[in-house]
Amino acid sequence: MKSYFLTKQKKDYLFFTVALLLFTSLLALPNLANASATSTASITKRYDLSYLLNGLEQGNPKKPLPTEQLPDFANEQLITKKVTVKRGDTLYGVLKKAGVPLKQQRQIVATTLKQKAFRFDVGETITLSLRKIPKTKRKELVQLSVQLNKTKRFAVRLQPNGTYKAGVERTQYKGKLQYVVGVIKNSFVKDAQHFGLPASLAKQAEKLLAKRKKLTRKTIANKDFEVIYEVYPKASGIAPRIQYVRLGKTPALQLYYFEGESGGSYYDANGNTTVSKGKIEPVKNARLSSKFGYRRHPVLKRRLMHKGVDYAARRGTPIYAVADGTIDFIGRKGGFGNHISLRHDKSTQTTYSHMRKFKKGLKRGSKVKAGDIIGYVGNTGRSTGPHLHFEVRKNGKAVNPLTAQLPRPSKLEGVELAQFKLSQVRLFLQVAQQRVMTETLASLTPEALAKAAL
Repeated sequence: MKSYFLTKQKKDYLFFTVALLLFTSLLALPNLANASATSTASITKRYDLSYLLNGLEQGNPKKPLPTEQLPDFANEQLITKKVTVKRGDTLYGVLKKAGVPLKQQRQIVATTLKQKAFRFDVGETITLSLRKIPKTKRKELVQLSVQLNKTKRFAVRLQPNGTYKAGVERTQYKGKLQYVVGVIKNSFVKDAQHFGLPASLAKQAEKLLAKRKKLTRKTIANKDFEVIYEVYPKASGIAPRIQYVRLGKTPALQLYYFEGESGGSYYDANGNTTVSKGKIEPVKNARLSSKFGYRRHPVLKRRLMHKGVDYAARRGTPIYAVADGTIDFIGRKGGFGNHISLRHDKSTQTTYSHMRKFKKGLKRGSKVKAGDIIGYVGNTGRSTGPHLHFEVRKNGKAVNPLTAQLPRPSKLEGVELAQFKLSQVRLFLQVAQQRVMTETLASLTPEALAKAAL
């Protein structure tokens, strides 16, 4: 009679095999940098390359805001108030209206104003958390916070010793890679959905491939495809993103997503691109306060066409050129306040308005690269609060900046090319790790263990 129980030798062998798989998969990613060439190793020291695949810090590898680990206050019933800053408001006034004692007001203002990350601009929302002081009718402020973007917030918290501490907190939104592979018969979108790719991503993948090569039923029939995409928690507000797409094998039509100094775009295996970034962000992580299209003008109080988009941000926030170009206007321009116009090619122009000031050294005729700082957010001209009014014009006609296609660099070079090559290796290594872990854990069922004992 066959035993369905593992012998000691088989138990040891199975345990060793699983442990080895898990151990090597965990060690593989950190050891990648050591296995790279000397030039790549120096880049790794200069930049934290984890931003290439992490959902939190996708974007420029620039020095982040200083982060402090703020201690959580005791879990108790709190009174939460949200205050929208209006013209003429002061932090003292907001705290006084909320019922915060004068001594605490002084402490909070002194602590808060030392921090550059704090925002107190018109339209900004400040969240106050208060608690009742036992045996009195008074309240004390436990926490004050301002959301900086989807992943960061500025907070001031009451400490156990009665003082206040301020700093920037990060919300960790880690993405999870998903892998879909299959064969296209007639329609890329329908067949990709059949193999499990979400409809929106199937359409996006088809558009990306079509910008490289004309897709017809004849050119896609019976070709295998592969898509790696990243999904994030709903709370993050971050949409799923395709990281890699491939169609066919000989030759393969393939594209990788990469975020470089000038923003995110799709490139072939050698770093060449003709695909533009869909979302244009001249201000990093800013709040979109007004979209393109007809709206009631906040100053003139009548329905008018809004020919651009508005990004609400703190005074002094850097403004970036969204593509390579030449300055054809810089200076004061009526209701637009401090204004810059960039010419990118014969048909494409972008404009940046209401600036606080321009970057030193810029003048008409100056050439700028995508990602260069050209000025700083302000409130000049006809404006109700600090923001950037951003427009894109094609052949002189205003188009929606959120969907407009802008000229992009044709090829990655130098440091960016090395980062891009390393990101390819990291991407496939992560997918391999996930698949090995999933398949290994899935195989550890009672039935599989019993079968291994035979």
